[in-house]
Parts: sequence; structure tokens; C-alpha cells
Amino acid sequence: MARLIDWEPRLATYLAEARDRPFEWGSHDCALHGANGVLAVLGVDYGAPFRGKYQSETGAARALRRYGAGTVEATFDAHLSVVPVAFAQRGDLVMSKGAVGICLGGDAAFVGEEGAQAGLVRLPRSAWEKAWAVRLKSSQRSHRSA
Repeated sequence: MARLIDWEPRLATYLAEARDRPFEWGSHDCALHGANGVLAVLGVDYGAPFRGKYQSETGAARALRRYGAGTVEATFDAHLSVVPVAFAQRGDLVMSKGAVGICLGGDAAFVGEEGAQAGLVRLPRSAWEKAWAVRLKSSQRSHRSA
């Protein structure tokens, strides 16, 4: 299924809002960062079942078992198609060392810290281990919301 017609400005707006926002379990962590990227691009909120349900790493693990597929990776696997890292495009999701980021082209934006600066940090394609195409699987097309 095609991305929203205005996905690029929607994604740019989200990334601008998240740029200087520090990591926080349950509101601005890698799983919700990925879900927010999908929401901007597709208009589907895979993070809705998780928002506000946890405030710690342990709580996140419990929420993934209760509302997801057990892990961050398995949960995104359930919703999106895996693609080779070399084929990831702007707006797709990528994984590096268990964290989920949003592909910007040659690099991706991840929630983290760089020096004393908290917010989004960029990692190059060479650091990615997995990628998901941000497009709805055919079985999910009827659940889209804008």
C-alpha cells in the first residue's frame, strides 16, 4: 500500500519535534520512535497499545509480551516486511544493536545521546543490521487511519 501523500512533511515535522527530546521509557524510546515514524508515513499507529503503559525497561519488556509479539524486533516483523538493509529508503525503519531508527537515506535517526546532547542521533547504514519497508502488508490495509 502506498504511503500517505503528505508523508514527507509529516515525517519531517515528527523528526523536528523529536530532535532534542531525550530518551524516556514509554513516551520517547526506540520502539515508540519507530511507531511514530510509521504513523507519520502511513497514518497507522502501531504504538497505540503501548503508549503510557510502561515507564521502565522492565515495563517495556512486559508491554511487548502483552501487547506486541514479545520483542521490539518481532513486533515490527509482525507489521512490516523485512527488506535488505541496502534497499532501505527514506521513511523505512532500521535496527542497530536492538534499537529502532528511521531511515533518512544514507543514515538513520535513533533516540539516544551524543556527547552531552540528548535527542536524535544519526547512525550510518553500515551500522544497521535489519530494515523494514514502511508499507502496509496486504492483510492490514483495512486498518489504516489518518
